[in-house]
Amino acid sequence: MDRELKICTDLGSSMGKGCYDLDGSIRWIAQDNAVEEEEVRDLDSESCVIEYKGRAWTVGSSAIYGLHETSLHQNKAEQASLRTLGMLGKVIEREQFLEGYVDLTVLLPEGERRYFKTLESNLAKGIYGSTFNGLKPNVKVRRVRVLPEGSGIASQIQDQGAMAIMFGHKDVSLLQVLNGVIQAQKSLTLSNLGMIKLISECGIHISDELILSTLICREVRNKNGFKHAFSDKEALKNARQILKDTKAKVWPLLSRKFDGFPALGTATKIYVTGGSHPVWGPELKNKFGTKLRFFKDELEEMSGALPELNAPEYTGYKNRFTDSYLLIKGVG
Repeated sequence: MDRELKICTDLGSSMGKGCYDLDGSIRWIAQDNAVEEEEVRDLDSESCVIEYKGRAWTVGSSAIYGLHETSLHQNKAEQASLRTLGMLGKVIEREQFLEGYVDLTVLLPEGERRYFKTLESNLAKGIYGSTFNGLKPNVKVRRVRVLPEGSGIASQIQDQGAMAIMFGHKDVSLLQVLNGVIQAQKSLTLSNLGMIKLISECGIHISDELILSTLICREVRNKNGFKHAFSDKEALKNARQILKDTKAKVWPLLSRKFDGFPALGTATKIYVTGGSHPVWGPELKNKFGTKLRFFKDELEEMSGALPELNAPEYTGYKNRFTDSYLLIKGVG
């Protein structure tokens, strides 16, 4: 039993994603944010059925029975055990990791810290007691820990007086960092002001918010998002104008929140990341100028370590994996 799986799961509101180190190679895992208490037999490729003490749950896209709609009032911790075990189980199946040690890290919002210890205990029990897609691995838990979102990013920030801004699907986090560690008492989460705020204010009629989120990111990046949804030239033009107007409405709200957080004004450098941060690229550059850093070197390194993420269908994914990648890269 000399193999060791080191895995970090990042439970995003729109998608669970993570990186893991196995046999000296870093790889990635992504899984839809959906959980149903039942066993689905005809599974999609990224889904996992967890069986534990006579109960069964399906995690991933196979558990979706409708359009995705983010729950604005649900803590991530409520389904964190199942979502984490779902990703771990899929890795166990994919890699045929049937014997060895597990070192697990889970990233959750700082505001949910009161759940961290309970989740660590539940996950340790779940790893030992669960069957994953019919497999019951012989594993031993080396370590289970729950850390604040942004911990991987913070580990790479050694500048004194630096800040990090993480743009998520649901929230925006303002993180003060000292010597590579998040200063929890000096950080702030802007709830429901992530991509979901732009979507909720936007009158573009696309039924699934995750599809709309992807199209908006692609549209802002290279004007190649809305073409896939609007073949009529007038409808395409109208959608682009709506997005422009909505951004002009939402950005002042975000900007005022930033102004109300003095540490951003005095920060020596401001590191920006998160899946939706490219949407605000021009606005951020105009506001913070030369203070901005975008983990350019780290993203280039990730391109080499995880070449699949360079494929067109995964455009923008590297921004979503930065936190888990940097944490698993630095795991000692």
